[in-house]
Amino acid sequence: MLPGGRGIDGLDRLDIRLVALLGLALLPIGVIAMVQTYRVIDNANTVARSALIGATINAVNEEREALVQLRGAAEIAADLLPSIVDDVDDCSLRMDDFAERFANISFAGYINAGGIVTCGSSGVGTDISQLPIWQRFLEERTTFFASVNGVISRRPVVSVIQPVSVGGETVGYVALSVPQQPLRLQPEERNAIQPLGTMTLSRSGDVLSLLKSDAISDLETFLPNDRAIVDLLGDEPLDFQATSHSGEQVIYTIAPMIPNEIYALSIWRASAVRTGGLTAASAILFPLLMWLVSIGVAYFAVHRLVVRHIRRLRLRIRAFTTTRRILPYPDPGSLPSELREVVESFEQLTERIVRDEADLENSLHEKDVLLKEVHHRVKNNLQLISSMMNMQMRKTNSSEIKALLRRLQDRVLGLATIHRNLYRADVLSRVDSAQLISDLVDQIADMSDLANQGVDFAIDVDHVALYPDQAVPLSLLVTEALTNALKYVGTPEGSDSPWIELKLTETDGVVDVRCANSLGRPVNEEADGMSSGLGSQLMTAFVMQLDGEIEIHRSDDLYAVTLSFRTSNFTDEL
Repeated sequence: MLPGGRGIDGLDRLDIRLVALLGLALLPIGVIAMVQTYRVIDNANTVARSALIGATINAVNEEREALVQLRGAAEIAADLLPSIVDDVDDCSLRMDDFAERFANISFAGYINAGGIVTCGSSGVGTDISQLPIWQRFLEERTTFFASVNGVISRRPVVSVIQPVSVGGETVGYVALSVPQQPLRLQPEERNAIQPLGTMTLSRSGDVLSLLKSDAISDLETFLPNDRAIVDLLGDEPLDFQATSHSGEQVIYTIAPMIPNEIYALSIWRASAVRTGGLTAASAILFPLLMWLVSIGVAYFAVHRLVVRHIRRLRLRIRAFTTTRRILPYPDPGSLPSELREVVESFEQLTERIVRDEADLENSLHEKDVLLKEVHHRVKNNLQLISSMMNMQMRKTNSSEIKALLRRLQDRVLGLATIHRNLYRADVLSRVDSAQLISDLVDQIADMSDLANQGVDFAIDVDHVALYPDQAVPLSLLVTEALTNALKYVGTPEGSDSPWIELKLTETDGVVDVRCANSLGRPVNEEADGMSSGLGSQLMTAFVMQLDGEIEIHRSDDLYAVTLSFRTSNFTDEL
């Protein structure tokens, strides 16, 4: 029989293997298709996100220009102040005039190094040195600041601060403030995709201005939940998708308005990035669908052309193997030529096997009949010889001759018992040791009249199949051992009855035979003086035939013979 396949359960079937190989062959094509689709989606996402960044920049162009103008005005004032800073009245007048000339400036003034408003359009003499906004400026040196409550104007303002230098040393700072106002989107962008909100930020994260959609109430709830915006401000535009504080997935775009100073942040819904219907699911679904269709077509073709015919052939082979039935092949015209040749060869083979088996069965039957007849005739002849011995024993008056003839008769009947078991056995070449020894014991017990002598007989024999070349010497040896035990069995002291024990066991191919009898007051009074030593010689010869070992143990109340030999196959003797 062939060893089992290396597949798991039904995975070693022909159709499954062919489909698996075809699937592996088509897999690279599917992977290439998925990669290409992913690239298209990635490019579309890149273009869409770039468009969002562009929309963010366009939305704050007007705000950027206003802040650039404010910073330019602060730089002009910083250049002007060294010449007028010593005259407080003139300086304040110039600052007030400066505020009126530039629209929307709510405060213009000069702050010395100690944090005192020395001159300005208003608030002259105000000490801001301890205010948080001034401390932040000294620490961060940021140009733009936002304040919810301006120090001078007392309203939300955006301030720009520029250092005033004299002789290369900073002697103070010029500060300009404008009111915080909502962002104004460019008119051409109103019909485009609108963000949830847009805000301008300073480098330190101050919100300079913002514009939120009417669909939301608080823009801060749409800021990222897992990161700080100020940590993302840099020289290059940036876009990313994250979860907001409100739990919604949104897209964030950050673009520098004034590098390292002012940044624009827009917040978009995730649906703002459109890829023309292409998604990650479609990138997988379409190649996967094509791959499955190809495998399905291949499976149908393989099953239709090959597998179903092989299964039918397998069914016919199994039917012939188990029942020797030759089933007709259905629809032979659908067979491919290669499989048709296989089916025809199988039919020819089965017909030849059936004929050969019929001839072999006839030969075996004739052999069994002849062997049974041989064993039966040998058994009859041996029983005839035993009957002739009985006649001779009845005619002689010598007890010694009768005893010798009886011993010889036991041996002849032992051989007859073997042949009787052989022709009765289902397998003529093997003998069951249990049946053989049981028949021998019954035969010897009947001839010796054990029941009337009060001998307890115990037998324990395993079923061991033996070839005749071992069964014959074993049975003869058991006959000699039992006959010897019956001759010398006695009643031991302190016991009511004599006993004989016969035991045969088999372990890992080794057969152990033990025949033991009690010793004491002899049961057979005629046993003394009857020993000729022939039984011991025969037992030694039988042990040699069995290629075994014999051990004899004798004590005051026990005599035991133990034989050990290994079962072997039948060997022809030339």
